Amino acid sequence: MQQNSFAYPAMLDLKNKKCVIIGGGKVAVRKALPLIEAGADLTVIAPAVDPQLATLEKTGLLQVKLRAYAADDLSDAFVTVAATDDFAVNRKIAAAAPCLCNVVTEPALGNFSVPSTVKNGALTFTLSTGGMPALTRVLAQDLKKYYGPDFAEFNEFLQQLRQELQTLEITPEKRTAFWRQTLTQSVIDLLHAGQLDQAKESITDAVNRFRLESQNSPR
Repeated sequence: MQQNSFAYPAMLDLKNKKCVIIGGGKVAVRKALPLIEAGADLTVIAPAVDPQLATLEKTGLLQVKLRAYAADDLSDAFVTVAATDDFAVNRKIAAAAPCLCNVVTEPALGNFSVPSTVKNGALTFTLSTGGMPALTRVLAQDLKKYYGPDFAEFNEFLQQLRQELQTLEITPEKRTAFWRQTLTQSVIDLLHAGQLDQAKESITDAVNRFRLESQNSPR
C-alpha cells in the first residue's frame, strides 16, 4: 500500500495571514470560502473569476487581481493554492512557492492537503482516508450523525465551566487532573443516548464538589 505523504495533521491560525489562490473557477470558490472563514487576508489571481468570487470582493472579503499568474505573486504569502485548470501553471506555482502550497490538479506536488471537515458548533472534525474521496464523504456523513447537536451544546457548556474554574486559586495541574477524572467515556455515552441534561448534571455536580474542595483546602 502506498503511504500517504501528508502524514502530519495540523490546525492553522490564518487570521490576517496573506493567502493567495491562483485560479478563478468553481474550485477557487470552494478553496476561498474556508480561508475567508479562517480570517485570511485573501487574494485571488486569475484572468477571469467566478461571479461568486466577484461578489466576495465587493463585500471586502477578498481581493481579486484580474491577470495571469506572475512569479512574484507568492513572495510574501503564508498559504498558496494552485487552483487553475492548467497543469503546467500549477506545477510552476508548486515549484516556486516558498510557503505552504496546495495543488488542486496534482496534490502530491504540494506540501499540504486539506482534509474533509465536519463542523458542529465549535467542534471541528477533520478526516482523511489518504486518497479515497468516496469513503471520506461517507465517513464524514457518519461523523455528522454520530456527533450531533448535543455534542456542540455540551462543548459550549464545558467551555463556560472551564472559564469559571480558571478563576479558582489552584494550580493548572490540578485543573487538568480534574477534567481528566471527570470527562469520562460514561459522560460521552450519555450524550450518545440523548441524555444531554444528565451529562450536564454530572459535570455540574463534579465541578461544584471540586470548587468546594478547592476553597476549603489549605493555601
